[in-house]
Amino acid sequence: MRLTSAALITALVLAAVPVHAASLGGMGQAIFGNGFNFDKANLQQAPVGAIDAGKLKVQLQRTKLKDVQKAFGGTIQTDGDGAGRADWLCYGSESANVWFISNALGGYEFVMMVAAEAGKPSKSCDAAPADFTLPNLGIPGLGASTADLKATFGAASGNKIAYRNDRPGGYADIAQYIGYVLKGGKVAGVGVGETSVPTQH
Repeated sequence: MRLTSAALITALVLAAVPVHAASLGGMGQAIFGNGFNFDKANLQQAPVGAIDAGKLKVQLQRTKLKDVQKAFGGTIQTDGDGAGRADWLCYGSESANVWFISNALGGYEFVMMVAAEAGKPSKSCDAAPADFTLPNLGIPGLGASTADLKATFGAASGNKIAYRNDRPGGYADIAQYIGYVLKGGKVAGVGVGETSVPTQH
């Protein structure tokens, strides 16, 4: 069963309540909060499957924050409450910061969003271990051009670009959403997330 507009909006609001924690910043806050307009589905298929994070394969809604922590270390951080609560791990490398985020729909346990942003290591992130590699989402990533996004998704314009796909699941319908921030025509930040809504039987 397809998500009704009301159900999808409710799910996206729950998954995208702004967070005011100083430590969940950059693309982490943008993909968790309301930094993008995901109102309309504009993709025929969900482009992101398993996320290759070096020695760990991350699946949205299935991989636990503790699995990420076991692979790369770091401290699980928490801020907010209710629908506005976020739990996350953040790793800063010499070239980018990466967030693995859970929310209420993930039980504050399962990874619901992954985001990366080019730049120097954030003081609010743990230092990335030596064997850490930037997650490969299977779509254009940091440094990609607007032309790369157009070739992959069929359209891309502006400095803040949002994509969404809706698909039926087994016991829940799933919306996958992707946000890009571009600077000088190049991807400076990318984030992906999923949200599930139980189907009505």
